[in-house]
Amino acid sequence: FNLVIFKLNVNFAGDGREIMRNIKVRNVQGDDFLKIAELAEKCSSITKEKNSIYHMFTKFFRNTSFIVKDSAEKGVLGFLLGFISPADPNNAYIHMLCVKPGFGKENIATHLLQSFFEVLRDKGCRKVYLLTKPRNKVAVSFYKTLGFKEYENDKTIAIDGLNIIRNYNGPGEHRVVFFKII
Repeated sequence: FNLVIFKLNVNFAGDGREIMRNIKVRNVQGDDFLKIAELAEKCSSITKEKNSIYHMFTKFFRNTSFIVKDSAEKGVLGFLLGFISPADPNNAYIHMLCVKPGFGKENIATHLLQSFFEVLRDKGCRKVYLLTKPRNKVAVSFYKTLGFKEYENDKTIAIDGLNIIRNYNGPGEHRVVFFKII
């Protein structure tokens, strides 16, 4: 069970005042899946999933999946759902990373990724993959800033300066596949 606490200036009062709060990054727990599902609905760039996916991560991949809540454990501010490949333990995959709208500049995603990378390093895993839609310019920029590289293969096409894997998720479902050596 990992727990990281960091300070964050957040407007929890709703009146424009910033309040310093301790924010917790911790591993997900079984009963987090509904709160994760609720937040995922608010993250417009994320492909909608059935609740069973969130339940699966909170049950079977909780050592490599994380949630950020405020110190009062009231609001979910972000989550990362990831796992280490059973077929190749040197590789990991981030299935979903979501930060509550309005909190994108608070480094929540970075803290979630750091927690994930720490677990991966402890387990000897050295490479992380993730997907994003080419039109999700915020995510593309964010991952590039963190040193993720675009994966290329024989189906790679270039669109708007991005290397995109054509039909990665089926016909017309092109994706940018990123990887990072950690």
